[in-house]
Formats: sequence, C-alpha cells, structure tokens
Amino acid sequence: MNPTPMNASANPVPVGPAGAPAHGTVDRSRTIDLARHYPGRRAGHVAAHVREAGHPDRNWRLGADGERRTAELLERLTGRTRRDRLLGRPPRWRVLHSVPLDGGAADLDHVLIGPPGICVINSRHHLHRTVLLDNDRLVVSGVATDAVPRARDEARRVRSLLLPHLGDDSAVPVRPVIAVVGTPMRVRRWPDDVVVATEGALVSALRGMAPVLGPAAVGRIHEVARRPASWA
Repeated sequence: MNPTPMNASANPVPVGPAGAPAHGTVDRSRTIDLARHYPGRRAGHVAAHVREAGHPDRNWRLGADGERRTAELLERLTGRTRRDRLLGRPPRWRVLHSVPLDGGAADLDHVLIGPPGICVINSRHHLHRTVLLDNDRLVVSGVATDAVPRARDEARRVRSLLLPHLGDDSAVPVRPVIAVVGTPMRVRRWPDDVVVATEGALVSALRGMAPVLGPAAVGRIHEVARRPASWA
C-alpha cells in the first residue's frame, strides 16, 4: 500500500524502511526470505511510526487491513487442495506479500504467481465509500485517484526488476490488478489493461485469466521472486 489521500494520510510522516526506526536508514529487507512477509507489513509499520509521532494513523491502518483481507481471498488460490496433496502436486498459485522496493521506502502489496503469469495486486481499502470506475479513473467519494495508472507503474517495476532474473521464464506476462476492498464498485467503463475487481469478484477474475504457466514454471518463478536480491 503506497497511499493516496483516499486511503492514507494526505501528509504522511517520513519514515524509514519497514521494520526500521522512522529516522533510520538501515535496510534489513535484503537479509530475509520474502515468502515470510505477512500482508500489510509495511503499512502496519508506518501506522505505528505515524502514531508514535502524534499523527493520525487511521488511513494506514485501513490500508493494512485491506491488504490482509485481500490476502485472505488469495488463500483460496494458493492453498493446496486435497487432490493436490493426494497426488503430491505443488500448488498452482504462489503469493508474496509486502515486497519491498526502493530500500523499503515503498512496496508491492501482493505478487501472485500462477497460471496467468505474474499478477501485481494493489489493495484499495475504501471502507463504506462510494467507488466508481471510469476507464483510467477510480473515483472514490467524488475524488479521482491515481489507482489505475499506479497499478500500471507497479507492473512496469516488476517487469524491469524481476524479469531479468528469470532466465528462460523471462517472457512471462505481468498483469496489473486492483483489489477494491470494503465497498461495492460501480463501473462506467473498464480499463483496457488493468483488472479491477471487488472482494466478491477477485478470485473468479484471477481464475478466468488465460493460463500460460504450468506448476513447474510457477515454482521456478516463485523461488526467484522470494529472494530480496531479485528486487534490487
């Protein structure tokens, strides 16, 4: 979650990398397995720093809650089915949460790897607000946000950072996705290249994408993506 005025403080307090003191510059993100990151990690850390500085943290907390809700939905894809276990098959989908970028100054909410390729999912928690999607404009309570262009930018970052590390799998599609959490959404026009889905539609939208990867390729890409050095 990298905030806009609709889901985080309009004047966010400067903070250091997730997990580091607000005034610090230590980057610990390269020393761990990204598969161990939990959803909402950075947003939760920022909320704590903002709160300690005496500023409102509600929007950051909402962002972290939205990421956790999206992660719960993705578990319907990433969990191994009974048939998978009986046949000894690996899961067809893998996910990483809170993937740090720029030394921890930003992150990708969810990187889902599965049959359609790599889905870069941005969670948008707009609790009890009105949401209208009109092509490239996601309008929240009458205010246009940059959610759709930002989703494209995050997919471009994944292409530029991760794909060069993938070797024979480097042609994998990278698809931008927005998960709208906490409210229904009215649609006037869909964007051409960004999937935008509410809670009730997210899993079916992901399952409905054309498959291009088998389980072996999914596993290979996940093994590379979980290494912090792949995002440097």
